[in-house]
Amino acid sequence: MKVVREHYLRDDIWCGCETCTECKQDSTVLQRDACIESSLCSYPHYLVPDTNVVLHQIDVLEDPVIRNVIILQTVLQEVRHRSAPVYKRLKDIIHEQGRHFYTFTNEHHRYQ
Repeated sequence: MKVVREHYLRDDIWCGCETCTECKQDSTVLQRDACIESSLCSYPHYLVPDTNVVLHQIDVLEDPVIRNVIILQTVLQEVRHRSAPVYKRLKDIIHEQGRHFYTFTNEHHRYQ
């Protein structure tokens, strides 16, 4: 039996950032001044954690100080397969609008 899957790449997936001039997005999730109070990184930035960070440091991500985080779709899927409790906690964080967590669909983005 031969299985064929089509994988469509899109160039109309928004980045979610207020400062982006290329995306035609109506509403953004990530803040323009993405400042996290830290002595390690004093300039505005976004966090993009990988699967291991999410799985092993979910307590850190739940801290209200952590904002403006980009969660890749592939990371979200991997966390869902590895740990249902951590996946639920991450989804709860993503749904808190004040936290500015954004899920980016990197698997279908043309410029991955």
